[in-house]
Amino acid sequence: MTVGLLTEVIRKAAQEVEIDHLLAEEFYCDPAFGQRFLAACGLTCNGFEVLAVKPEFSLAGEGFGDLLVEGSVSSARVGLLIEDKITAGPAVRQALRYRAFAEQMRSNRWDIVWTILAAPDAYRGERELYDATVSLEKVAELMTGSDLARLTYRRGIIHRALQKSKATGVQVPDARLHQLKKEYLEHIVEQCLARNLPFVFPKLRDSYFDGDSWIAPIADARLPAHVKLRHRLWISVAKSVGQIDLISSPATELDRKWFADARPDGALFSRYSEHKGVQISVSLPEMRQASGFSKEIAAEAILLMDALTKWYLQLR
Repeated sequence: MTVGLLTEVIRKAAQEVEIDHLLAEEFYCDPAFGQRFLAACGLTCNGFEVLAVKPEFSLAGEGFGDLLVEGSVSSARVGLLIEDKITAGPAVRQALRYRAFAEQMRSNRWDIVWTILAAPDAYRGERELYDATVSLEKVAELMTGSDLARLTYRRGIIHRALQKSKATGVQVPDARLHQLKKEYLEHIVEQCLARNLPFVFPKLRDSYFDGDSWIAPIADARLPAHVKLRHRLWISVAKSVGQIDLISSPATELDRKWFADARPDGALFSRYSEHKGVQISVSLPEMRQASGFSKEIAAEAILLMDALTKWYLQLR
């Protein structure tokens, strides 16, 4: 039986993914872009030639980076590890992962490896932990091309992301919420193991922001792959309750019928993910940063998750 934590999959903002691929194209398709980029970073590397570009590269088992540019100068191998930021707050551990991976590359016959942060000019995060930094405003200026419409479109990708960053601000990690989820995950994994329940919970992330109230997805080997559980630690300011959800997505026609017509007493039915799925939900007391972690509420959550799972299995 497997009880534990799911491998972490960090969901990036759509704008960040778009910028990753935009920069990958610039490095790969414009032979002079790499040289201009390094100069803007204050790095001297005359004759830099791009050999390969890898968006969303693996940090050797320590998560993923945004962009790896492999290049050369004469016979020297040069690697650029680039992290881009839009709305996310400081991520010290990510910067340290980049530094550790750079050391691994140097030990594997890379002559020069630089870690580089590309972020809005107003960003005041962990700049000192990178070898160099460059503003996204400057990166947009580095793009060139004879096709004015195409150049405007490419620069517009960065400009729109910067406008959204100014509108929403930089998200600041919530240390109390991180502590709450840390205690929750440590306790609930231990309790599920003791009760022989095969729930698998998401791995603790480096940081959480104020609205990150979900523990999701929660998998169970007894359930089909498209059916998952979710614990919402709180719902809203107006409602002092939490919620356990059983979600089917994409939902089969049979699941839609079961969830709508045969749900347990007291469970609420609703659509999920723009009608791609369905869910049933059961309320329980909330857990918030101010009140802290509660073993009693966690115990109730385990009972409800097990009850919803058994309800679903009995119908199959």
